[in-house]
Amino acid sequence: MSLGPDLIGGGHPPLFWPDIDVYFQRDLNQAFRLIDKIAEAGGRYLKGAVLHRESLCLKNAGRVSYYDKSKNEAVSEPFENVIARHVVPLESLRKVMNHARDTGLNVVLSVYDTEGLAFAKAVGALAVKIPSSNITHKALIDAVAESELPMVIDTGRSKFREIERAVGWARQKGAGARLVIQHSPPGPPAHASRFHLRMMPYMSEVFSCPVGLSDHHSGLAMLSLAVALGASVVEKGLVVDDAQTDIDVAHALPVSRLREALTILDESWCALGESIRPDAEAPASPVDRMCIIARRGIAEGEVITWDALDFAFPPVGIGAEEIDSLLGARAIVPISCGESIKWADISVAESGDV
Repeated sequence: MSLGPDLIGGGHPPLFWPDIDVYFQRDLNQAFRLIDKIAEAGGRYLKGAVLHRESLCLKNAGRVSYYDKSKNEAVSEPFENVIARHVVPLESLRKVMNHARDTGLNVVLSVYDTEGLAFAKAVGALAVKIPSSNITHKALIDAVAESELPMVIDTGRSKFREIERAVGWARQKGAGARLVIQHSPPGPPAHASRFHLRMMPYMSEVFSCPVGLSDHHSGLAMLSLAVALGASVVEKGLVVDDAQTDIDVAHALPVSRLREALTILDESWCALGESIRPDAEAPASPVDRMCIIARRGIAEGEVITWDALDFAFPPVGIGAEEIDSLLGARAIVPISCGESIKWADISVAESGDV
C-alpha cells in the first residue's frame, strides 16, 4: 500500500516511526529538540499523539502501573493524573506539527476522539492510528476508516477476536486497502516469551494487509527480528536522554541512540537480500575450492582409478566437481605424485569401468 511518498509491504523496506507521543508534557522546546534530532539522524517520519483534553479520563478512574527502570520495580498512580500530565492543547500541538513539517518530516498521529482526527487531517498527517486502548472504540474506528486516510490499528493487550472485530469494522467502512495492523508486545519487565512476534506474519496472512511492530522492548534487539518477520513499519517511543520515570518511558529509545536504531533497521533489511544469491556475487575461482591431484605417480597410458587421486587447494587444473569425468579416463602423459591433473593430461575418449 502507499503511505505518502513510500510504498510498504510487498518487498519494500520498513519505515521507522520514532514516537514522541506526548512524552514532552507540554514542553514544546523539548518536542522541537526531539524533532530536530530525528531529522539530523536521517529519520523521515514523526509519530505523535493527539491527547488534548483531560475529560477523556473520568475522575477516580483507578490506578495505572508502569515500570521504573531506576528502581527496577513497578510504580502506580491514579490514571487521571497520568492523563492530565500528558494532555497537550491543540494550539500547542499544532506548533509541534508545524515544526515537524518545516523540518521535512512526515507525520503519523494516534487519535483518541473525532476532534483529534479532524486535527490530524488539518495538519496533514499521512496516517492515523487507533491506539491499542481504543481497539474496542467502534465509533472512532468507523470515523478513521471513513476519513480515507491510511489507518493503523494497534493490537496491544487485545484478544485475537477483538483484533478480528476491529479489522472487520474498519473494512466495513472502506479502510481495506488503506489498513496496517500493528503488533504490540507488552513492555518491561515482560519476559521475551510474551512477545509472540510470530503474530506479525500470521496477521499479515490472515488479514491480507501490511503489518508492523510497536516495539515495547527496553533495548534494540527486537528491531532486526521485526524486519526478518516482515514488519512494514516499526514504531518505537523516543525520549530525551535524561527522561524522568513515567508511563511508557521504560521502553522508549533515548534520542542519542536513534541513529543506531536506524542503522540496525537499514542493515537488517539489506541483509535479507534476495531469495537466491546472484551468481555475479560469487567469485569466479575461489582459492578455497579444490582441484584433483595425483595421489601417486600415474604412468602414461594408465586408466585413472580412485586409488590414484586426491584433492587439494586451490582449483588449478581439473576441479573437484569433475571427478566423474576423470575416473576411467586415460593418462596421455606421465603425471607426478602431488601434481594437479589438467585436461591436457588425459583422454576421455577411452573410458573403462572403475
